[in-house]
Amino acid sequence: MKLGLSAPGINLNFEIRDLIANGWITNVGETFQLNDKSHELITKVEKLFSVNQKKVNSNLMTDEFLENIEKYNTIFPRIKLGSNKAARSPAKELLIAFKWFFEEYDYTWDIILKATEAYIDSEEGKGFKYTRTSKYFIRKQDTDKSWSSDLAGYCDLINNGDDFKAPKHIDKVF
Repeated sequence: MKLGLSAPGINLNFEIRDLIANGWITNVGETFQLNDKSHELITKVEKLFSVNQKKVNSNLMTDEFLENIEKYNTIFPRIKLGSNKAARSPAKELLIAFKWFFEEYDYTWDIILKATEAYIDSEEGKGFKYTRTSKYFIRKQDTDKSWSSDLAGYCDLINNGDDFKAPKHIDKVF
C-alpha cells in the first residue's frame, strides 16, 4: 500500500472492487476518484457536524440595537432579587443573549419591550420573589442542556392579544 499505511485484516483489493461496483469511486489510471454519490454522502456528513448559524434579521440588528438592549434592561427594577442576584444583567451578557434570541425567534423590539413590561408587572404583584434576571428571562439552559426563553413565551402572548392581569380569586364565605 502507498505511504507505508496498512490496514491489518482488511483486503484492500476486495474493498476497492466493492466501492467501484457500487458506484462510490472510479478507477482513473493509477488513482481513484470519488463519484457524485460519494460527494453527496460527504456533504450530508459534513452538515451533521457543522454548526449551522441562522442569519439574524438585519433590520433588527441596527445601530439602535444597544439602545434597545438598554431600554429592555431598564424595565427591570434596580433591585436584588430573591435569588440574591441583581435584576438587571450587564449589557455585554444581554448582547450575547439577544443575538441568540434573534437567531431563534422573530419578534420585534416593540413586542419584546411590551412582553417584558407585562412580565415585570406580573412579578411586581408577587414582590419579585421568584423573578428572573434580565438575562435569564431572555434565555436559560434547561436540565437537558437545551435552551429556552420565557421572553419568547411572553412575546407570543402579546402577539395573541392575551390578557396579563392576574385572575381575581373569589373567596367563599360560609
